[in-house]
Amino acid sequence: MFKYLEGCSRVLVLGIGGGGDIFATIPTRNLLKKMGIEVYLGCVAWERFVLDPKPGPRPLEELVNIQELSETVCIGGPDTITEDGIKLQASHLSERLGEKVVLVDITKGVKRVAEGLDEALSKLGASLVIGIDSGGDVLARGSEKNLRSPLCDSVMLASLHYMRNRNFLGVFASGCDGELSIEEVLTYISEIASTGGYLGAYGMAREDAEMLEALVNGMVSEVSKIALLSFKGFRGSVSIRDGLFKAEASIVSTLTFYLDTEKTYNRSPIAKAVSNSESILEASKELNKIGIRTELDLEIEAYRRRARSYRELLGRQI
Repeated sequence: MFKYLEGCSRVLVLGIGGGGDIFATIPTRNLLKKMGIEVYLGCVAWERFVLDPKPGPRPLEELVNIQELSETVCIGGPDTITEDGIKLQASHLSERLGEKVVLVDITKGVKRVAEGLDEALSKLGASLVIGIDSGGDVLARGSEKNLRSPLCDSVMLASLHYMRNRNFLGVFASGCDGELSIEEVLTYISEIASTGGYLGAYGMAREDAEMLEALVNGMVSEVSKIALLSFKGFRGSVSIRDGLFKAEASIVSTLTFYLDTEKTYNRSPIAKAVSNSESILEASKELNKIGIRTELDLEIEAYRRRARSYRELLGRQI
């Protein structure tokens, strides 16, 4: 990992699995700042339907109080909301942390996201992106029985693959989103390591935990809260998503594993499946073609049924 960081004075640390993943960037942010590197934090502009009932990620055109850096990337702050009044989790973090945040629009297709990120880095004076995923579903192959939100991660992995600027991945709180099991995550990381794609790991320190706890207070980001429980010594199952699913917590949940983007992309059939998609709907349909239901499918159904909780939407199916 340190080889990637050589010569970097400014880095974008980006949550790649949706709005809540911005909290997963905190340990990496703090590590870089200790090394004297200036850090921008960011995430994809996509909140879960329990926060934002409109299905899918938000395009920049639907965000208010932003500064555009490119067609698909902008800077937001505490007052950034959607045009219909939804405050993003990144905006809450911005308010609490006292820093601007970077927001990524993935509605316009993989290659336009990659181009937008490259343009944004140039304007920010940054030379590296670290894409952080909560839970580890960015590693999914598509056959995992509990996989429920593969779309955002796969689009972002494919976008990072196409970027001209350097980048690598981080997986925080492995297995804590109840999708991939900890065994699946560690198996996939080991497979990537066997090809030379493992770059190291960072364990959350006490100051990271204290900052993260203050930032996620009152937020819906369950993964980061489970990581905090793990930091305090909890080990075992935790109920998530209105008690419908289980996640496994252990001290491993406090680690961020860093991985080479290309080695990870090469082992991702779902990232490859969406790599030529020109919109988020097209990307979702590409995954549907190979038998994968996406979080966009779920959100469209929730909107149709006017469901505002996982229990309302899925209770009868579980």
